[in-house]
Amino acid sequence: MTAVMKTIIEDIILYNNKSFLMPLFLIALLFLWLTETDRKLRVVLLYLVTAIAAIFLCPLYAWIGMRIDEEIYYRVFWTLPIGILVCYSTVKLMMRFRLAVSKALILILAILVIGINGELVYTNSFHIKSVNAYHIPQQVIQVADAIRQENYKPVAVLPAELLPFLRQYTADIYTPYGRNILEPAWTFHNALYDAMEGDSAVYDVAEVAKCARNERCAFVVLSCAKQMKGSMEEEGYFLFRFEEGYFIYMDYNYYWVYKEQGLLDQDLIEIGDMRMDAATVSGE
Repeated sequence: MTAVMKTIIEDIILYNNKSFLMPLFLIALLFLWLTETDRKLRVVLLYLVTAIAAIFLCPLYAWIGMRIDEEIYYRVFWTLPIGILVCYSTVKLMMRFRLAVSKALILILAILVIGINGELVYTNSFHIKSVNAYHIPQQVIQVADAIRQENYKPVAVLPAELLPFLRQYTADIYTPYGRNILEPAWTFHNALYDAMEGDSAVYDVAEVAKCARNERCAFVVLSCAKQMKGSMEEEGYFLFRFEEGYFIYMDYNYYWVYKEQGLLDQDLIEIGDMRMDAATVSGE
């Protein structure tokens, strides 16, 4: 239990970071305990919040939660309405004064205190200007739109850098693995992922094609930033489209099956037939 309590304390320190957010929260909580008289508000803002905090600090509950996933145990903090509590306490404190000047001073002081506790998000190196309404990389949208079909949901394998964003945009494309495989703590393993990401500079095309078929992937998306050892065409794939630095290949085996079943969009059929005709001529 000593290790559990140590982790709890570390989570609190990390959550508080270099601010005094947690002391501010505790001050607001104590102020409401002493001044709030509305029974319903006491239940929501006092009893419930205090119970959540007590549960988070409970060694037994923490031990169970950390056994499940120690790295995300701190997310219990997200259930605490810290912002609501602090803002409501500020308003309640303002109401205790009659003079408008006093209220204004409290408001200005509260804004300054809250502002000091944070950082301007636009100075963060991870902040970039959004290029679309989904706030995800544009190439994810273009690759997904190229793969999606009207009459069925295809299975596609994508480079790792696209995985965290695909599901934010569409659920109409299945993948053999998701972004969970990118987290070492979750210890997921997949042969196709190893073939796709094992070498940061080169794709072993034969291995990628074999593993993709084992995972029943109709589409294989490869980054143009990496070299290819071999040819996808030699492995029975045709280049369907090139989108924003990514080659989108489709397996001929799935192409014929889905075409006969009437599941493919017309643009894909046109390109597939054209690639087949070209391959036939070249073979002759």
